[in-house]
Amino acid sequence: MKHPLTLALSLALAAPLAAAQSTTPTAPAAVQAANLGDVVVTGAPDLLGNFLKASLTVQRGAALSGLNLRQIEQEALATGYFSSVTASLGTQNGQNVLTLAVKPNPVISAVEVQGLTYFPADTYKARIADLLNIAPGATLNTDRVDQSKELLAQNFRGEGYPFVPSISTKTTAAADGSVTLTYVVDETAPLSRVEIEGNTRLPRDSIVNAFKPLYDAKKFTPEVYFKAAQDIAQAYQAAGFLQSGINVSATTLDKGVLKIKLTEGVVSKVDTSILGSAVSAAGLLTKEGTPLTLSTLEADTRTLSNQTGKSVGFALQPDAQNPSQVTVVFGDAQTASGPIKEIRFVGNTKLTSADLQAALKLKVGDVFSQQLAESSFFALRDAYRAAGYEISTRDPIAFDSGVLTYTIHETSAAKFELSWTGAHRTQDRVILRELQNLTGVVSSASIRDGLDRVTRLGIVKVTNLTTRSDDPKNPEVLTYVINLTEQSSTRSVPFGISYDTVSGFQGSLGLSNNNVFGLGHTLEASVTAQPTDSGQFLGGGVNYTIPWLDIDFADFRKTPTSVSLSLSSTLSPNNGILNTDSSATGRQFTQRSSGISVRVGRSLAKYLTGSVGVGTSYDVSYLEKITDADQKTADDAGKTLIDDAAATALLPESGLITRLSPALNYDSTNSGDFPTQGIRANFSPSYNFGSAGSNSLSWFKLEGGASTYYGFGKTIEKGFNQQSKQQVLAARVNAGTLTGNYPVGSTFGIGDASIVSAYELRGIPTGTLKGSSYVTGSAEYRYDFGVSNSIAQGLYGIAFVDAGSAFAANGTSASAYGLGLGVQLNLGIGGALLPALRFDYGFSPSNNSSKFSFRIGPVF
Repeated sequence: MKHPLTLALSLALAAPLAAAQSTTPTAPAAVQAANLGDVVVTGAPDLLGNFLKASLTVQRGAALSGLNLRQIEQEALATGYFSSVTASLGTQNGQNVLTLAVKPNPVISAVEVQGLTYFPADTYKARIADLLNIAPGATLNTDRVDQSKELLAQNFRGEGYPFVPSISTKTTAAADGSVTLTYVVDETAPLSRVEIEGNTRLPRDSIVNAFKPLYDAKKFTPEVYFKAAQDIAQAYQAAGFLQSGINVSATTLDKGVLKIKLTEGVVSKVDTSILGSAVSAAGLLTKEGTPLTLSTLEADTRTLSNQTGKSVGFALQPDAQNPSQVTVVFGDAQTASGPIKEIRFVGNTKLTSADLQAALKLKVGDVFSQQLAESSFFALRDAYRAAGYEISTRDPIAFDSGVLTYTIHETSAAKFELSWTGAHRTQDRVILRELQNLTGVVSSASIRDGLDRVTRLGIVKVTNLTTRSDDPKNPEVLTYVINLTEQSSTRSVPFGISYDTVSGFQGSLGLSNNNVFGLGHTLEASVTAQPTDSGQFLGGGVNYTIPWLDIDFADFRKTPTSVSLSLSSTLSPNNGILNTDSSATGRQFTQRSSGISVRVGRSLAKYLTGSVGVGTSYDVSYLEKITDADQKTADDAGKTLIDDAAATALLPESGLITRLSPALNYDSTNSGDFPTQGIRANFSPSYNFGSAGSNSLSWFKLEGGASTYYGFGKTIEKGFNQQSKQQVLAARVNAGTLTGNYPVGSTFGIGDASIVSAYELRGIPTGTLKGSSYVTGSAEYRYDFGVSNSIAQGLYGIAFVDAGSAFAANGTSASAYGLGLGVQLNLGIGGALLPALRFDYGFSPSNNSSKFSFRIGPVF
């Protein structure tokens, strides 16, 4: 029985309900007050406001007693579209209304990605635009930005990156309130140690050397890491091992330690069931537990094809959980088969048929296997690559009536095109003429040599080389596209200065441009300041060179022919004045030689050029005053110096000299500025004739020299197709002699740092050794510090030893040697190049002298 109070309450509540049912239904006041009538969003566009209302868990009709305004605010913020949300509850038109006052995030005006090289940035931006609506015009959603960063991180790891790079974002506000969203990716990481696990088949050095650049840099960079991974995979492949290389999913970089996990393919099972029950795997070379090698697979394919008379092929099925465990399945390739009666080669011009036959794995008498024939074709391709050529894979194999035919399509060069980045001053013809002989089937070495010739012009930089095929029917006919940039400047301002206690200061200032009119022409002008005791002070010269006389006549456009014109006026001080009996007077004179010359040169062979020059000069002698040093030398020797009148009478008379000078130059070095390999040699005889006053003159001047270079140590990248060893040993030897009736003062002067390396002997003053013949030599150790930026184009340290001897016509001789240290700095400032500023300090134990020199000029 119910409690009396409960029953009474029930009846009391039921009575009004019964009365209400007999009249027009209305919503009870208590229910209206307890439910939510509407949700209103203020401060946001209609589209964003509607999205927020639809996203909330609180909707119309919700009980007011269950509303938590703070929770609603957090729920709205969690959508990621708003920077602030304030929720309030009120009534409007008799309804309970939930009002959300929001401040939306700004609109995205642009999306940028910095530092991303592993994936194409545009592809990533398109993906996050499609998946997460992160794109220009959309409202910034911080939650989706976090999702996009996680998506990128997953892509890195999923694609074999050994760690998750640092990924951050920043926003930059514009005047209109919109923002630029920038993703900043750091694909690098510090690296202190490399650990390698799992190698049992390759020489340890090949693995270590692959990762050495990464370790030397002490920094992880994707291009170096994946190049090392590619090198290791190629090393396994070259050794014949399949399914081997870096296990990227198991390789990690953590706290500076890169742990490389190598996987090496092993045969887990051999399946021949497809070939029928009569075929057994027992006699095959491919066995469970043995390394997976291409040679054994091909040998077994050949065995099974010959055994079954079918075109047998094989398939590899790596275990999904352990990719190194591989099931090998041999089966019928369902292609034409039969005994091979003859093997033919069509289209081969660079390798003989005998060479190609030796590379094949299939032989006459074997049963044809399509897969083995294709594998043999790749062996043919490898043979071509070993010879420096490429072949196309277009329609390579045909088997008909027992005849196996390999059609060889050798890759050929149709033409070269230039693609310029930035300023374009150099005329295309200047570049393309260096490559004009590279047509038809050319080797990769020939292509590299051509690019080297372009680089050695010194006016452009080669940044990349790509190929394309313009003929779909003949894809092996290629167009080579060379990407180029102009050198920052082809103008230079060479200058030099030197000082010694005998000669004092000497200086020079010049202007050089090696790309006049964009034609590769060279203009050089210089002024020298050389104080002498004769009062003569200034010298100088102008030279204009056309390195390739590019005219449509004979073979001038095919063979480089150079022409140069020179005007000069030079000083030669401290020449001894001789008595009529050829004894020394103790007095000296300065000779000024002013003249003009023309030289024509021509390429004779690879690395070898010949030239012929003709010139004329007028020589004038000036008496030098007696210095304190001259007087002291005479006093110490107990001699009396002749006076100026007597000395002037003994001066060489002024005269006009004509010079014929052929020359040969050989240069196989890899760089004009800092050679690390190759040989340079030159021989330059000249015949001179004329008069000095009433005296007829006629003599020969013979000079020659050679230098060689040996680079070692670390290899430094100098740009596209340009590498250089960091350390170099260099040596040179030079000699010269005068023979015949030559004018007084026409001697060789040896000493100090000289732009002409043949006359260089650092540690003693200029012209200390003088004679009608000379021999000099130098040995240098050079170190490239690898400096290259917008100002410093190169920094080199040098240790040197110089030695030389001069021989006078009267049979006397003098010798000296010096040693020291030097620095060479190549600069580029304000668009003008200042190459090869040399600072040398030499000490000569043989002369007990030392000398500091600062001059212009590259190493020999």
